[in-house]
Amino acid sequence: MLELARKTRWRRALLLGAALSASGCALVSRFGPQDNPTALPHTPPEWVPIDCWLGTEDVVPRHAGKAGGSMFGTLTLATGILKWRVNYARLSGPATLAGFYGPAAKGSNGPLVIELPPQSQGVQHGTGPDAGYELTGTSTLTQAQVADLMAGLWYVSVSTRAWPAGEVRGQLKRSTAGVHGG
Repeated sequence: MLELARKTRWRRALLLGAALSASGCALVSRFGPQDNPTALPHTPPEWVPIDCWLGTEDVVPRHAGKAGGSMFGTLTLATGILKWRVNYARLSGPATLAGFYGPAAKGSNGPLVIELPPQSQGVQHGTGPDAGYELTGTSTLTQAQVADLMAGLWYVSVSTRAWPAGEVRGQLKRSTAGVHGG
């Protein structure tokens, strides 16, 4: 009976080791150095995800409202190509202007850098006052604009007739959603 128990434990340990090996995991000692002196140096990414939430609380001057939205994009660092998707909904009326602005820190306004297509060229989701719109596109930034964007000095804003200075706004930032590692 004791021999059967030893064989069972041995098989379980062997199966666990095989499963860990197959999944790419490894058991590492808690003791001793953990640095790998032969590891390759960390290289910067080729592209970075950029995103923000759009709301009324970041508009300058600030106002209350129920409108909102989001922006997600990818910025290719070497070429300055920004692929973006902007969504917004529950505006007080049709969007009259949507765009990327900067450089400007949160709480201050900046000049229009990239005007987005008109709402009529966007994809409409739903109808009535809660209708949402999605605008997509690609823009090429200069290296100075890339630096400002990466420094958090760009924002996206959507204006309406009732709110010509912007009904919703969101400060762009490097996204960590769905990105793992350093």
